[in-house]
Amino acid sequence: MQLRWLTTGDTTDGRRGQVVIAIPAYDGYEHFVGCLRSVLEHTPVDVPILVCDDASPDPRLQEHVGQLDAAGGSDHTLYYLRRDTNLGFPANVNGAFAAAAPADVVVLNSDCVVAEGWIEGLRDAAYSDSRVATATALTDHGTLVSVPDRGTPGRLPPGWDFQAAAAAVRAGSARLRPRLPTAIGHCIYVRRSALDLVGDFDLAFSPGYGEEVDFSQRCIRAGMSHVLADEILVQHHGGGSFNPDSRRGEIQLAHERMLAARYPYYHQWIQDTEDDAGGPLARVLGTARRVLKGLSVVIDGRILTGPTVGSQVQVLEVISALARTGRARISVVMPDRPNPDALRTLRSLDGLRLVSMKEAGAPTAELADVVHRPFQINGYEDLAYLGCLGERLIITQQDLISFHNPGYFRNPESWRHYRHLTRLSLAVADHVVFVSEHGRRDATSEELVEPHRASVVHNGVDHSVTDGRIGATAPSGSDRLPGGAQVILCLGTDFRHKNRVFALRLLEALRADHGWPGYLAFAGAPVKVGSSRREEAELLAAHPELAGVVIDFRAVSEAEKVWLFERAALVLYPTVHEGFGLVPFEAAHHDRPCMWAAGTSLSEVLPDAEATIVAWDAHESAVRAIELLTDRDAHERNLTAVRAAGENLTWDVAAAGLLEIYERACDAPMAPAAALERGHGLLNGMLGDDALRLVGPEGAIPPDLQRPLLALANHPQVGTPVFGAIRAGYRLAYRARRRWRRPGAQLRR
Repeated sequence: MQLRWLTTGDTTDGRRGQVVIAIPAYDGYEHFVGCLRSVLEHTPVDVPILVCDDASPDPRLQEHVGQLDAAGGSDHTLYYLRRDTNLGFPANVNGAFAAAAPADVVVLNSDCVVAEGWIEGLRDAAYSDSRVATATALTDHGTLVSVPDRGTPGRLPPGWDFQAAAAAVRAGSARLRPRLPTAIGHCIYVRRSALDLVGDFDLAFSPGYGEEVDFSQRCIRAGMSHVLADEILVQHHGGGSFNPDSRRGEIQLAHERMLAARYPYYHQWIQDTEDDAGGPLARVLGTARRVLKGLSVVIDGRILTGPTVGSQVQVLEVISALARTGRARISVVMPDRPNPDALRTLRSLDGLRLVSMKEAGAPTAELADVVHRPFQINGYEDLAYLGCLGERLIITQQDLISFHNPGYFRNPESWRHYRHLTRLSLAVADHVVFVSEHGRRDATSEELVEPHRASVVHNGVDHSVTDGRIGATAPSGSDRLPGGAQVILCLGTDFRHKNRVFALRLLEALRADHGWPGYLAFAGAPVKVGSSRREEAELLAAHPELAGVVIDFRAVSEAEKVWLFERAALVLYPTVHEGFGLVPFEAAHHDRPCMWAAGTSLSEVLPDAEATIVAWDAHESAVRAIELLTDRDAHERNLTAVRAAGENLTWDVAAAGLLEIYERACDAPMAPAAALERGHGLLNGMLGDDALRLVGPEGAIPPDLQRPLLALANHPQVGTPVFGAIRAGYRLAYRARRRWRRPGAQLRR
């Protein structure tokens, strides 16, 4: 090793286009040794190294360098510049800038450790654009550029040593080089062009706080920029080597005031940058975090309440399949009163974290990489809540049935609001999952979502969460089915598109044309709006002979559904439009043939040749039904076709597809609408549930009153007393209600 001892005013003979590594040092012997060792090990020998000893009281720093020189074994050129008196960080670094002139300078804190490729990556980032003034490395300790946790100081996760972690970050980086509001002092590549343009550190910030910020803002005002070298990770021990000062807090406060006076925009810019989940900085920090900690996913499981029904089973299967992969850290947001069976199932899954709504949305909760809503958005408050849980929002949109059908809403205004909610949710989602290509094509043709943000992940039909574990339970009303009677089972809610009226017409044709003596059993939850109950009642009134052989079990549990499958000879699925079409596969699982009509998503997953409903001819369809009820070959042919169609429809395949979408969404830029909404709209968390109920769709304050109330609120002489009176009146009424509801209050009255 070539060692040269310098004094103030000496230079390193640096050349323009070259870079010199400057290590400001003061005390912290152990950290200094580790830093210098890593630099010598991982830096090309043609890069000069300059140690700037700021009059450290510990002589071991010089002794260590002398020992390295005596030991030999290195071809590096090492300069050691010793100050006679302590100058403070800004002046010490300015001396390094002068000694290295006219070369570029990397300022590396002496409590940092570097890894292979560090100097090359910093230089590549610094020269990624002619306007770049500085490039800053990632660190495992800091604020804006810390990993693995966004926005908070962190350390490497268990199982990682620094060199392996740095190599993994380098391999996984997209090299986006996002802009920063300021260079960040642990490891900065400073281009000579920036020093020539704006000068060096302002000594008004000595003994050292804010000098990098001031220098950075001068560069920005001169038209230059600062970038993050997102492929370079530096280990930073964070304050392991600094010049202690009993007045440090006072000095820091004074320097903060200086920065605020000079650059009044700066602190808000920093805050906006840290809060911006949609910018390139968040993307690169997320990439590094996922490399080191793995993908974190929050699943919205708030649907898992009440009796176990099909939609809950679907969500449970998604969660279970994702957990089986072991490729993500999964949290599930649970409802306040979860279904006991669902809760038991989720608790049995390894590595799953169950959280309440409050826990998941707490300000201190770690922001997940992805939040996935595996069912459709039902309200604006859902979007506002989900936006606070993860950096990327994934929504599963099963279908657009309600979007197209005004008959499923109480009034035209409700339908209009629902359509707006659908447009908004699909616009702000970073990716939209459809369970069929038909659904995806429907949404893209309506221009609700761009094709590149929409993917198809078919549901699985090989249920593992519930199959084999639910016994049969007879539903209420089962005594109306005589023993030995043939039963056709029609599953589904009574929405009109489920076409239960056709099931009644088919029953009529079976009895009139073929003398079939069996029963028709309906099972499905009744709906409040869009029901076919009236049409069903009218048909039964016109054909009273059918009333005695039609049984409506209404909503049934999974156990009761098993009982119905066991009693059925045939399953009827006369739906006009379906997002996926699970019923035929469920029927085949229970060895029951199923009738359906070709079209919509069913044609994607089931063979049209076996679609034995002739749409919508009850008499022709009755012929096919009789064949399935009486011909064993037709029965087996139907089962074989459905089972073959389901062979590739597995939940493991679905989970793999979802994980690929999660990764792609994280790597891609945030959807522009999502970025806008997160920063300034519904997803930024500023509007609470009460505000949405006031002014959201069907809100308590109608649109024609919103502007007058705004004018009133902005008029202090009038608005202050009016709103004060409203507030006081509410508090009095609230207290009165509380007193009235106390135990014994009514008795006392």
